Amino acid sequence: MTIKQLSWQETQPNLEHTASLSQDATLTTDFLTLQPRVKSTLSLLCPANRRPYQPKFMLLKAPDSQLVFSLLQDSIKSLLPPNNNGFAYHIYERKITLAPAKSKQDNFAATDNCLFASMLDNESLFGCLRQPEDDTFKLQPGLVHNANGGVLILGLRTLLAQPSIWLRLKNMVINGEYQWFSTDDSNPLPIAIPPMPLDLRIILVGDRLSMADLQDFEPEFYNSALYAELEDDVLIKSDEDTKKWSNYLRFLANYQQLPPVDNSAFNELIKEGVRYTEDQNYLPLSPDWLNTLLTNVAQTTENLIDSAAVKNAIAQKNWRESYLIDRFRDAIFTNQIIINTQDQIIGQINGLSVIEYPGYPKAIGEPTRLSCLIHFGDGEFIDIERKNELAGNIHSKGMMIMQSFITAEFAITHQLPFSASLVFEQSYNEVDGDSASLAGLCVLISALASQPIDQQLAVTGSVDQFGNVQAIGGVNEKIAGFFAICQHQGLTGQQGVIIPASNQRHLCLNDDIIEAVRNGKFSIWTVDNVAEALYLLTGIPYRDETTINLYKLIQTRIQLMMNQERRPNSWLQKWLK
Repeated sequence: MTIKQLSWQETQPNLEHTASLSQDATLTTDFLTLQPRVKSTLSLLCPANRRPYQPKFMLLKAPDSQLVFSLLQDSIKSLLPPNNNGFAYHIYERKITLAPAKSKQDNFAATDNCLFASMLDNESLFGCLRQPEDDTFKLQPGLVHNANGGVLILGLRTLLAQPSIWLRLKNMVINGEYQWFSTDDSNPLPIAIPPMPLDLRIILVGDRLSMADLQDFEPEFYNSALYAELEDDVLIKSDEDTKKWSNYLRFLANYQQLPPVDNSAFNELIKEGVRYTEDQNYLPLSPDWLNTLLTNVAQTTENLIDSAAVKNAIAQKNWRESYLIDRFRDAIFTNQIIINTQDQIIGQINGLSVIEYPGYPKAIGEPTRLSCLIHFGDGEFIDIERKNELAGNIHSKGMMIMQSFITAEFAITHQLPFSASLVFEQSYNEVDGDSASLAGLCVLISALASQPIDQQLAVTGSVDQFGNVQAIGGVNEKIAGFFAICQHQGLTGQQGVIIPASNQRHLCLNDDIIEAVRNGKFSIWTVDNVAEALYLLTGIPYRDETTINLYKLIQTRIQLMMNQERRPNSWLQKWLK
């Protein structure tokens, strides 16, 4: 068996190397240091020596936020030479002429080599012609004029909401010429205006849904433009990677004019980052998320972001957001929802689920009581949630896989002589996901073998048709939910949670759980297959030829049920026979 009881060190990321994370002045860190794919794509859009055939459009999958736009703008500015492009329109009476700009003060001279806008309309993007009451004309530049010769960063969602603007902009950039136009077809321009040469590169920034909409709207354009993704996290393979990430955080803090980040803060920052990525091998790069974290800490300190400030800020944030979690747990504490963490019960198990409420920022880990009853039947597995249309498709798939496992194990040569009913007790909302399929399979085998399950343990994980245990999501929240119930009812030292072995890398538990594991008051077990989970839950092997096992017990019970089914049980049946 590969059952493993985790040590307290294995329930959180490795923090041994953070003591040496002093800021390295030799490492130059900016927004693109940990974004090699974006940096490479930008080098194609903004080469040192630009040629006419080089690309003019780039698609960047990234958050549509002011901070991301600002960081991207600063990075592009460092790649481009100063922008001296631009023109000047001269208006004399009712005649307008165009000439190259002689200075930055000319009315259509380029103001910068990179500009951005997340929200825009016709006037802000293309400028406009104004005609005051004295019958004079005035031309007002837009973003395309101010960035002429450089790069313009635009929010894709806004452009897709105004397709006429996008089509006009695309044609102007491709043709290299800005044509003045009237937004009202029934009211043309009152005066002829010479077109302006336009040398512009466009970066469209949007989320994946916006990219999909653009792909449907303009598939040819989508396939021809440069594409890159702003990576949301970074793989940590060495101390050098951790040092780069710490320098990146210091860069963001300095960029946002926040207090400096002390070395002592990184243990807590790394743990919070792992909770966000849900993987001990990855740390977050999302500028918005990291900025929010650092800003929350900065509000609790004046001069330095250190370990105490980070702990204090996280504790305050968790408390402010804990109302709904407390209400859920109070329902269990007061026995409104029954969760047993002490007894041995046949056909009952503590599963673990995660609840996500719209408009609530946290996922809530909640123990769930699964029960199973066995009775004479024709091999039907009754999923009560599904029968009452309270189960989603993925949950139903998990239950069918569980049924396939049982059928393959015990009904190869004959039909099963029993039926089983499974239910999530005191569950009144739709259930979805397959993370309860391991718990469902274990409680079904417990009911079949008439062997009790230790209620001091909770189970999460999905299974395949061969009984292998597979990874699930929300493992930290699930463990925290069951631990809170055990802590309230009294820690016995025998309580714990069984999780898939492949979920170990996702662990980053709260300090109170880690302390309980360290002191032997709570345990985290990892398993690779259902047989290992059953041994922990029942104390009896699933299949072991040398001793009594669950498989033999179930086979014996099936044989007894089949014999009883064939035996006449009334004088009429005997007479008819």
